[in-house]
Amino acid sequence: MNAVSPITTQMAREIAEIPAVVRRQIADGLAVYREEGERLRALDPRLVVTCARGTSDHAATFFKYLTEARLGVPVNSIGPSIASVYGARMRLAGAACLTISQSGGSPDLVTMQGAAREGGARTVAFLNVADSPVESGADAVLPMLAGPEKAVAATKSYVASLVALAAVHAGLAGDTALLAAIERLPEALEVALAQDWTEALVPVAMGTSLFTVSRGPGLSVAGEAALKFKETCRLHAEAYSAAEVRHGPIALARDRFAAIVFVPQDEGRAGVLEAAAIMRGAGARVLILDQEEQKSPWLATAKAPHPALAPICQAVSFYRFIEQLSAQLGENPDAPLHLQKVTRTT
Repeated sequence: MNAVSPITTQMAREIAEIPAVVRRQIADGLAVYREEGERLRALDPRLVVTCARGTSDHAATFFKYLTEARLGVPVNSIGPSIASVYGARMRLAGAACLTISQSGGSPDLVTMQGAAREGGARTVAFLNVADSPVESGADAVLPMLAGPEKAVAATKSYVASLVALAAVHAGLAGDTALLAAIERLPEALEVALAQDWTEALVPVAMGTSLFTVSRGPGLSVAGEAALKFKETCRLHAEAYSAAEVRHGPIALARDRFAAIVFVPQDEGRAGVLEAAAIMRGAGARVLILDQEEQKSPWLATAKAPHPALAPICQAVSFYRFIEQLSAQLGENPDAPLHLQKVTRTT
């Protein structure tokens, strides 16, 4: 396999925009996100439900673990089909429903959000496209401010949704330290964007299958990474919690099996590193993404200004790598086979 191709794709250009996107969010959206979090704190929900698909559902996982681990408030991802196909009436009085969507155009999200609202929930929509059906049915709309995203594989809109969700969580938690850290995030993302994972191209490309592994809020990035392997590289990948990977999936680890491990910078760190060591002992080629280590087989990323923001830095470093890998494999990351930019499901 040759060195990293200099070819510039639309996906690469959009990844490069991420630090600027986050600066725009800080300037034009941070106060809005914080204020919605404060409204949710006044609501004092005993339950938050999320409504999303694909990459946006991975973003919801980030909010789930932040909020459950730090506030003890259950956050549950509800399948939109519960309302759109099965017609269930939701019982959500006093709860909040967060709908996350790049386009806001999928009918199932619209139906689920409407059912949550009718069931008594406060509905909050995180959107990158204005004047959408989801927007018209929400109690509050929080713009992602990522700008037009033309590549089919979402990148900057995913990061923008993580930033918006982190800021809403900070408002909900009254966490001024996290809000201050978000304001310092663009500089860390510039560093994350500059990391070179060329050494990982061959072992990942030659793997017959891959695991992406993390824990807590980092599971969001593990899930997103597995999706990007499939949609941009046509490589089979599955995301697992570092705890779950040892309950059966570890049996698959052997020669030509690769794993990328996204190490959290919180209480889950030790357990994730232990799982990485077990996978390596079972024969897998394990690549570890960690802000604390810089030597092989560690993949470098930026040091986040707050532990809760570490997954965002990891996502940006991974995105640069996956675009390069896709190009090296002869794929077109801007227009993967059988995929569309906006997917409308019922």
